[in-house]
Amino acid sequence: MVKSELALRLAARNKHLVYKDAQIVVDLIIVAMIDALVQERRIEFRDFGSFSLRQRKPRKARNPRNGAVVNVQSKPRIYFRSNGELKQRVNASLGKTSIQ
Repeated sequence: MVKSELALRLAARNKHLVYKDAQIVVDLIIVAMIDALVQERRIEFRDFGSFSLRQRKPRKARNPRNGAVVNVQSKPRIYFRSNGELKQRVNASLGKTSIQ
């Protein structure tokens, strides 16, 4: 699903919203999420999951073109952890019986 599809669904479920307004709502939510992550705050959606920043450790990597060793500095990465409710609903729809 892409942003435009999300806005279409939002507008379809809320008859008082036109598509342009739904696009604005989706964009505002995304901007708010980005701002929270920039401020190193955790984002949690009940029954879905949470987003947070984790620090990736410095490491040595290889340049795939020439095989040279390259030092990669520590950097933040976005981490998503799904909620148990989300896992259960996805597994149930896929016909799986246990959460993995």
